[in-house]
Amino acid sequence: MLNKLLLISLFLSFNIFTCPELNNLNIYSEDTKTISLNYIQTFEGINKSNIQGQVFFKKPNLFKIVTSNPSKTELIVNNLDVYRSDFELNETIKYKLENIESQIPALLLLKSKKKVCTFLKNSENSELISDLKIISDNKKLKTISYTDQFGVITQINFLDIKLNDELEKKIFDYNKTTTLVTLN
Repeated sequence: MLNKLLLISLFLSFNIFTCPELNNLNIYSEDTKTISLNYIQTFEGINKSNIQGQVFFKKPNLFKIVTSNPSKTELIVNNLDVYRSDFELNETIKYKLENIESQIPALLLLKSKKKVCTFLKNSENSELISDLKIISDNKKLKTISYTDQFGVITQINFLDIKLNDELEKKIFDYNKTTTLVTLN
């Protein structure tokens, strides 16, 4: 009887401290070396345009988000540097990754499953994000939804996810035709 109780408590504590919604996601598989996808971000209850774009990721530390609508922007993580380009302003701002990492939720793709799980657990007590949900379909990430600090429900739908396609390293270079501003 004591062994059964110990086994049950061990199983329950394991489930409490893990994130089952991440266990089967192919984006966190050790076999996944590159990810490319399209996304649409929508907002409920406010008059705000949908955001559309693409994400490219090459493990371990190359990441790019291209926003195509409503405006054209790029965010590139190239090792320890982050480049945010706004093409309407013709400007790229360079940051150190460690200084702004917490401001870029999409960087969860760069993290290990364990770190993402910790983030999910911490978000339960966050004043910035609540009701964070990850929805998958047949091992594929489908949707992330959350409520922000202003009560706005945001949903990000992922489309056309491609794993392990060849990605040229040059797509992770910032657009050098814009004016570069470096912040520390």
